Amino acid sequence: MAAIKQLLATKTNGLNVKLFEYDIDDEQSYNQLREYLISKVKSSNVHNVENYDLTYFAAKNLKPEFIQKFNEKVAKISIPKKSKVPQFDVRRERVTEWMAQLLLEKEYGCTFYDEADKRMNLKPVEIDKHTDGIDVPGIRIVDNSIKFVICEVKASETEKIPCTSVIASLQDDIQKAVDNRDNRVSREILQYMYGIRNVKFHDDELQRIINFLSHLIAGEKDTLAENIMFFPLLIRNNNKITSNKDTGDYKNFTISGASNNIENIILAFNKSINNFSDAIYKEAIGNE
Repeated sequence: MAAIKQLLATKTNGLNVKLFEYDIDDEQSYNQLREYLISKVKSSNVHNVENYDLTYFAAKNLKPEFIQKFNEKVAKISIPKKSKVPQFDVRRERVTEWMAQLLLEKEYGCTFYDEADKRMNLKPVEIDKHTDGIDVPGIRIVDNSIKFVICEVKASETEKIPCTSVIASLQDDIQKAVDNRDNRVSREILQYMYGIRNVKFHDDELQRIINFLSHLIAGEKDTLAENIMFFPLLIRNNNKITSNKDTGDYKNFTISGASNNIENIILAFNKSINNFSDAIYKEAIGNE
């Protein structure tokens, strides 16, 4: 799997900050990252051609030529529409969130289930829409203690450090989650519980996770944040960050109510994020 290097661990404004880098200079590592992301796109429900198999609908006596034409048409209409503003393209959103998910799996031992992944379970009418709710929810078990994972992801290619507008948006998203504003987190947990019903757990493992999540919903508001691990994650294409081990993007980042269970992350990725995301989708499913 793609190599991830930790470049720095420090504190800023009393919060832990870690700087990581995807090792894209190593061809094998870079190709493994690409293959991982391409497989995510291909296996997501909306792009998995097996989900549109006409035989499932008991269609009979169809000529092979028609079936081929149908499959080609399905593949074509399943390609997301490109945004006029690259930063708002759903390709970029989904690719960067999967990149964040991979880092959290490898470096923090977080667990993510495709069955509970909103990106993996898009409906055809949602192909062009941004995913609602928390960017990357999951589960983390450390020393037999469970926490719900909330990761909000932003990406920036600006030369400025800090990338003020992006980091402000990231801070706002995390603070809304910490405060459970408008039941943002409670609804995410419900959505997650709905998704993992289809995971093939050992019964005791599933029961333990469900018990934990249900207690988060039924418990007191002031204990909810204590049972969550928050990961603000910023993906950056800026060579100065890696060469200077610069975590200045977080220098004005403040969160109230979660100082002991939050870890700020910068993930350095010194390639065009827009072009990389577009290339992943083009190789996986083609282009408009």
